[in-house]
Amino acid sequence: MGKKNKGKNESGKKPKKSEIFPHFRLYLKARHPALITGERPVDEYDFRKVTHSERDGNRPNEKVFPNPNLADSEPMYIGKRVRHDQKKNFSKWKYPWKYPKK
Repeated sequence: MGKKNKGKNESGKKPKKSEIFPHFRLYLKARHPALITGERPVDEYDFRKVTHSERDGNRPNEKVFPNPNLADSEPMYIGKRVRHDQKKNFSKWKYPWKYPKK
């Protein structure tokens, strides 16, 4: 009798846990938090910019109230445009903030 791959897939690696979206991570390129809204099959995240500004160029940003970051007294705004970038450009850890449900 051969050994069974307990808890592993056909390639011998443990399957990745599925992530819960949305959540906040540090976007390493900008050194700012980002709201991760989903992932793509090519090892990328879909995300929206987090800022203190009411506008992103000519576009109005979505105001998040109350601010999920309890240490920050200024209001949080999130850009409406969804962007995408490689997962390696985001921190491994997540912020403990919760995106408020509407």
